[in-house]
Amino acid sequence: MSKVKLPHPVLALITEPAMPDLVTRIADALAAGVNMVQLRGHQLPARELYTLATTIQPLCQRHRAVFIVNDRLDVGLAAGADGFQLGSRSLPLPIARRLAGENSLLGASVHSSDEARHAVENGADFLLVGTIYPSHAHPNEPASGPQRVREIRQILPSSPIIAIGGISAANARVVMEAGADGIGATSAILLAPDIEQAVTAIHVAIISGLAAQKAQDFHE
Repeated sequence: MSKVKLPHPVLALITEPAMPDLVTRIADALAAGVNMVQLRGHQLPARELYTLATTIQPLCQRHRAVFIVNDRLDVGLAAGADGFQLGSRSLPLPIARRLAGENSLLGASVHSSDEARHAVENGADFLLVGTIYPSHAHPNEPASGPQRVREIRQILPSSPIIAIGGISAANARVVMEAGADGIGATSAILLAPDIEQAVTAIHVAIISGLAAQKAQDFHE
């Protein structure tokens, strides 16, 4: 089995395990155009997280979306995940690569240019860059704004960047214009009254921002 190709642009749904009707909401988001799901749930028992993962994985497969498990390599490998998102509490990237194999996508959560450079040097396939705007998921983390994306893009021009943190249809264009290859969202999708409408609006903003980014690169 070869490594799954990272979509471009990325529209990732970062899950919230405590969300009621989570699987139904994920299915709706995938049907609307989400092309990556990141299962977050380090606080859940392994058995419960595995059950959730084995429910979500076939949904992602059906919609040709990338399925990522955060932190838990044991659960992700057992459930057939396409890759893993690694943060400060996770195994080091080289160890994760050894365990997960060359065909797994490995993402690294980074908050600075130095962290981004270190992650790429240690084999990260993509970077999850945050926190861009104030976020309910990480209320104690200071927001950096799109400038963080711009700084990392300048030093790592070919590394895929997914921006996260308070991103919605209202600000996704600006984040993409700063140099992101996609965005990750939780509340903007899972808490939306109409998930299909929310995903469509974010996707439109992403495409608009990507076009502006390319125009900017052309003029430079």
